[in-house]
Amino acid sequence: MKETAIHSPIPQQEYLAQIGVQLQQQRLAKDWSLAFVARKTNIRRALLESIEAGRLEQLPEPVYLQGLLRCYAECLGLDGTAIAQEFPQAEAQNRWHIPRWSQFIYHFQLRPSHLYLAYLLIIVATVQSLGNIVRNQNPSLTPQLDPALLESTTPARQENRTAQSTVLSQPIAATNPNGNAADVPESVVVDIQTQEMAWMRVEIDGQTAFEGTLAKGTQKQWIADESVRVRSGNAGAVYITINNQQPHRLGEPGAVEEFTYQAKADNNKPKTQASS
Repeated sequence: MKETAIHSPIPQQEYLAQIGVQLQQQRLAKDWSLAFVARKTNIRRALLESIEAGRLEQLPEPVYLQGLLRCYAECLGLDGTAIAQEFPQAEAQNRWHIPRWSQFIYHFQLRPSHLYLAYLLIIVATVQSLGNIVRNQNPSLTPQLDPALLESTTPARQENRTAQSTVLSQPIAATNPNGNAADVPESVVVDIQTQEMAWMRVEIDGQTAFEGTLAKGTQKQWIADESVRVRSGNAGAVYITINNQQPHRLGEPGAVEEFTYQAKADNNKPKTQASS
């Protein structure tokens, strides 16, 4: 029986080993470190090391890996699109082409965080729709709301809350029995802005004021009398401003950092420490 020779494409492992060496040589020619490339591409250093070493088992699926190769190659000045497209795909005997909508998804590096945000938006929209339906079908439910909540919406209550906020935003001053100004420490105003989605815990004067995940572009402000402590799981995405001073980034992208500010410290300077 006559055998027919079948052309075998380059395996994924072999191609990754070849392109990994090429990317490493190009990076070393530019005298760039992996940490520097990680900051420029927003790709974790561990993934860059696995690409250069050809460790396919430590990298994501080919769809996501193509996006990483394209981004890394373009950062080094190479043709990232061509390198990504040449990465072999595991296909069945009946060859088929990836639909255009799938190509659009992995071209923009779809990540689990994007799906998480999509699910969250769907849940919020569903809850709001169900709430509107219940209120329309049962108008009698509105008077049965908590009186404390209804009271908080009255003009007098809102005016009182506005006055309290205004007082908190101003420096604290006091007088002694003789009528002279007393030495009272000023409040600490902390502004936080996120450039990317980041988990965060904020402690104001030893009490937890917030703990959760903030979306990209979120801005929040807290006022403390004695101390502020901020801990984030993505320090590179968090910028902190103390008393309208120059904002500074909490740490490196993907790093877990903790920031502490003591209002009564002698040097009165913020302290930042890394955590694992």
